[in-house]
Amino acid sequence: MEDLRTLSYFIISLLYLLAMATIGMRIWVRGFSMNSFGWDDWAMSSLLVFFTGQQAILYFFLQYGAGMHITQFMTEHPEWMALLLKGLLLEEFWYVFMQFAVKMCFLLFFFRLSSTPLFLQLLWAIVGFHVASTLAIWLLYALQCRPLKAFYAPELYPDAQCLSTNITYFVPYSLNLFVDVCILALPLPTIWALQMPFKRRMAVLVVLTTGGSAVLISGLRAIILIEFSRSPDFTYSLGKMIIISSAEMSIGIIAANMPALKAFWSCWREDKLGAGKATDLTGSQNAAPIISKLSNDGAIELNSNFTASRNAAKGDVGYSERLPSTESEEQLCET
Repeated sequence: MEDLRTLSYFIISLLYLLAMATIGMRIWVRGFSMNSFGWDDWAMSSLLVFFTGQQAILYFFLQYGAGMHITQFMTEHPEWMALLLKGLLLEEFWYVFMQFAVKMCFLLFFFRLSSTPLFLQLLWAIVGFHVASTLAIWLLYALQCRPLKAFYAPELYPDAQCLSTNITYFVPYSLNLFVDVCILALPLPTIWALQMPFKRRMAVLVVLTTGGSAVLISGLRAIILIEFSRSPDFTYSLGKMIIISSAEMSIGIIAANMPALKAFWSCWREDKLGAGKATDLTGSQNAAPIISKLSNDGAIELNSNFTASRNAAKGDVGYSERLPSTESEEQLCET
């Protein structure tokens, strides 16, 4: 293909609309139908703004020649190269923030799943690692060239020292991939321990572990990164990076919204999408949620009433009781 711009515009626009639609559905069902808006929902709602900013940067790249072959680009618009490099520097920092925000939506949701000490310790460890790695990547990008202006104006600083692209591309990639794998693996033992039929358990696993799709997209991104770091056709490879970056963020957002989309489907099927009509799927918001091990009806619920009554009976308030409450009960998989 001689020019990727038309294809790129179509793909990233379609993915953007799909991702934004799932955010809207999540806000509606959690905030209006179920009255159970939590921290993870607020984090996802913020992406209405931040993901739009990411989309604007991708459109900026396409507007200024990303997707064209470098020979055509340098013949027709060589003055655009400085703009592309400035945009690429901005995208590095913004992309890391988007990775942080999308993954935090997953991690904040996991606080709904279990109040067991081991689960919470692992969850906090992943959150801590994710925060630290995000700051480390930002620092890496800030120090990749000395002075940093040499990144987008190398002709002005012929003696500037810049890190190898093997470091600036693949160190952040490796750290983000590790967090993706942790997000995929963390809920598996908890869900697998549920007392329900195998088929039902697998359905719940599919809903709660769709974040694994990020691992697949990350694998595809690695292929494009290798090409991007080696190809002399910089602008054409940048067009491919635009497509894979949009796919990575959009699919990550959709995956993070999957439990809410399941709730949206259930409410729509039962005609409970109106304001407050699905509050019977939620309970008290005064306690942190856990997964109820329901063996009778094959349903998985995030039930804080159960947690509160159990802790009251034991006289032992778990660590998660001190966390801000999110929602108390959400039916993810029904009979």
